Amino acid sequence: MLIQRCTQLMIELDAEPRFALESLLSGGDGMDSTPRWIAYAAHLDTPVHISLDELKVLENISSHKPARRGELVEIHGETMIDGLLGKCLLLSDDDQHAVLRERDKVVRDVAWWPPAAIAMAHGRWQEVDIGARNERGLMMSSQDMVDAFGAAPEPEYRRAQSVPSLALGKPKITAFDSLLARRKTCRNFDPGQEISSEDLSTMLHRVWGAIGTLELAPGAVAVKKNSPAGGGLHATEAYVLVQRAEGIEPGIYHYLSMRNALEPMQHFSQEYMRELMYRCVAGQHWFQDVPVMVVMAARFDRLFWKYRRHTKAWRVVHLDVGHLSQTMYLSAADLGLGAFVTAAINDHVVEKALGLQTLKEGAIAIVGFGPRLPGSTTRELDNLTPVII
Repeated sequence: MLIQRCTQLMIELDAEPRFALESLLSGGDGMDSTPRWIAYAAHLDTPVHISLDELKVLENISSHKPARRGELVEIHGETMIDGLLGKCLLLSDDDQHAVLRERDKVVRDVAWWPPAAIAMAHGRWQEVDIGARNERGLMMSSQDMVDAFGAAPEPEYRRAQSVPSLALGKPKITAFDSLLARRKTCRNFDPGQEISSEDLSTMLHRVWGAIGTLELAPGAVAVKKNSPAGGGLHATEAYVLVQRAEGIEPGIYHYLSMRNALEPMQHFSQEYMRELMYRCVAGQHWFQDVPVMVVMAARFDRLFWKYRRHTKAWRVVHLDVGHLSQTMYLSAADLGLGAFVTAAINDHVVEKALGLQTLKEGAIAIVGFGPRLPGSTTRELDNLTPVII
C-alpha cells in the first residue's frame, strides 16, 4: 500500500463551549470548553479533530511522493498511521480512498489558493430546508434580531458628520430609470403559467449568451457577453432547470453560450423538477413555482488557469455571478417577468444533480424568472417609503 498526505490542510484552535455528557453526569454544567485542534482539508466535506502528535506526523509525510505503508508504520507506529488513514488526512492507493484521491488531485491541479479552496469546500450546504426551519420556529424574525442584537447599523453611513454635505444637481431621468424602478425580487410566481420560448431564448441570450470572442494567443480565447467578467474568461456556466417552458420537456439542460442552444442532460417529470428545485434553493418555497431556474456554476479550472493560486481570484467568481444576476434582473424587468437570485443553495444537491466535479466546478448562485402572480401570497418589497432628493 502506498500512502501520501493530502494536498491542503488548515488547522483551527477551537475553544467554543460544546455539550459534554460526561460533564453533565458528573454534576457539571454539561459544557466542555477544553481547546481542541480541528483540521480542514479541501478534499473533505467536514473537518476532523486532530492532535499535535498527529500534526507532527503529517509534517513528515510528503503530499507528492507516496511512501510504503510498512516504512511509515516502522517510523510512526501502526496506530498513528491507521488513525490518520481513517481520518482521510493520509490517502492510500486502496479503493476506499479512490474518490477522495481524485478530489485531492483536483485541488492540486486546478491551482486553488488554499484558504479559498477550504472556504469553498466547507461552506457548501447539504439538505438545508429554510421553509421547514421557519415552520418550526427556528428562524429569527427581524424583530427577534433587533431584540437580540440591537438595532441594525443605520442605512445612511456618514464619515464626516461635522461637515455639511454637498448637494448634487438633479439626476437626469430617462427610460432606463423606469426599467431600474421595475427591477425587484419576485417571490410570487404564477404556477399556472409557463415561460414562452421567445422569452426564454431572449433571457438566456441576453444574460449568458456570447456576443463575440477574441483569440489572445493560440489556446487563449477571451469572450464578450453583456456583463463583465474577470480576465474576459467568462468562467460561469448556466444550467437550466426547466419546470414549465413552451416546447421544452421538464428536466435539466446545459446552456451553450456560443450558439444560444440548450444541451439536454436529463428529462424528468414536472413534479420531480418542482421538488428538485425546492431542494436546490434550500426550501425557499416562495421560489418553487418559478418556470425555470438557472444554476450559475463556476469553472474554477478555466478561471484559475490565468489566476493561479491568486488571492483575489475566488472573489472574481462571485463578482462575475453578481454582474450576470443584475443583467438577468434588468432583462426580466424589460420583458415584464418576475426574477430572483439566491446564494442560499444546497450545494451538494446541485452538484449531484448536475454531475459537477467538486472544486473543479461549483455552484455559486441560482436565479429564476417567469410570469408573476397578479397578487401576492408572500411578502415582497412593495409600498416602499420613497427617498426624496
